[in-house]
Amino acid sequence: MQVDQVNLGVRLVLADEMLRARLSASASGLGHELAMEIDAYCNQHQLGYYPAIEFFRQVDEFDQDLIDQVEQLSWKVCKLAREEVQSRLRPIFSTVKFRSVQTEAFALPPVRPNQPSSLERLAEHCTVDTVKLELQVSMLRKDDDQRGDAAEGYARKMIFRWLKSVFADVKVTASSQQ
Repeated sequence: MQVDQVNLGVRLVLADEMLRARLSASASGLGHELAMEIDAYCNQHQLGYYPAIEFFRQVDEFDQDLIDQVEQLSWKVCKLAREEVQSRLRPIFSTVKFRSVQTEAFALPPVRPNQPSSLERLAEHCTVDTVKLELQVSMLRKDDDQRGDAAEGYARKMIFRWLKSVFADVKVTASSQQ
């Protein structure tokens, strides 16, 4: 027997129904509230970009309780996504290891204040419903099986097939076979 290992980058969007059923706070409501605060700060200080959320930890005039709420919700969303992924992929792969699990909301927003519909796009970014995962999966293969090079493609297909019914959106952003 041989073991094929594949590293994968996966981007998941959790469905609103899943979030509402399992979380006490509204992810979109908190995201919109945070986006409005960030937008107001950037306009007041004439910034040409929207900083990452972590920047506002150092700003005394910014609502730190709001950031705490978003962080707590982010932690819960990551935990939920991890549990769902693990339970769905465990029957398919020999091992499923998580290298990284994080929400996209804490990255630098891909929008600038002067762009059209910047507030809506910032609110979408600040909503903690999108999770980036780095996974390592492994599968067993018989020694005489010559499909070793196909493990990466197989893993990509299985990730999409088994997660698409659970999440609002599933994208495999990167993959490499070891």
